[in-house]
Amino acid sequence: MRFTLLDIGRCVAILLLLTAHVAQTTGGVLGAFWGIRGFYYVSLGGLAVTIFLVQSGMALALRYRGESIDYPLFMVKRCLRIYPVYYLSLAGGLLLYALNSYSDTGSLLSYFSTLGFGDVLLSITGFYPFAGKWGGPFVKTSWFIGLIMSMYLLFPLLSHLIKKHPHISICALLLVSTLSRIILGRYGVLPMRPLDWFPLCRVFEFSLGIYLITVVRTKMPDALIATGREVPLISFISELSFPLFLIHYPLLFVIPYLERHGLSETTSILGYIVLSLILSWIVHAIDNRIPRAFLLQKAGAKVKRA
Repeated sequence: MRFTLLDIGRCVAILLLLTAHVAQTTGGVLGAFWGIRGFYYVSLGGLAVTIFLVQSGMALALRYRGESIDYPLFMVKRCLRIYPVYYLSLAGGLLLYALNSYSDTGSLLSYFSTLGFGDVLLSITGFYPFAGKWGGPFVKTSWFIGLIMSMYLLFPLLSHLIKKHPHISICALLLVSTLSRIILGRYGVLPMRPLDWFPLCRVFEFSLGIYLITVVRTKMPDALIATGREVPLISFISELSFPLFLIHYPLLFVIPYLERHGLSETTSILGYIVLSLILSWIVHAIDNRIPRAFLLQKAGAKVKRA
């Protein structure tokens, strides 16, 4: 079953994200930041991340409503959902990093000599922001991996609290996020934009999605959430939204590159978008070939033996 509302949310979010980063690359006004400094000061891309977090909470709440959660197996499923796409994007980022190294130094490996074991570990886990390095040198948008995996780790607890005490829990989580943003925004005790990646700053957004499905959905017509009919274009963009989230940023250099070779700004942007969509589709197609059912069966057997 397609969750139409979530598909539309992903489409809107990825459109906002692309708009913000393209505008920031070309100097457009749509790349500007707005909001409250030191609390919620974002571009359209930051708003897109909020939408992604809310709809991620909604998607999990829909998937696990009325079900008990086997925590180890749940985390295996989440890892299989996130990391294959991330590793495919990381492979592309490593290739670009090597090409930049060759362009600047004449050696594909020159840039890699400055990296250490910590970079290997952080690249594998996607937890670069927790080490104060944002997204690392390969895929800048990989900071989101650490954030969303943190939310997945918390999901069973958050879901339980919201089911048991919905209104008290969501108010408490709002307070936690608000205080975290005020403290980190004012005193700067954590590096590299913690309001974006620190889990407590964003736990309310993710939990709001859970709350909307657990509490509010009971008062909404089912047709607003799910439908048996698939809208091909919306479904297609929705499916590509995650690989596109990761891939689009390292490719932004394509826009000025094409402009330097005589293409107009509009044509360069269109070329960049087409290239990003093609590469995202390739990543998505490869990701779809991963035998998740088989891997989950193996993981489930190991969990039961443990």
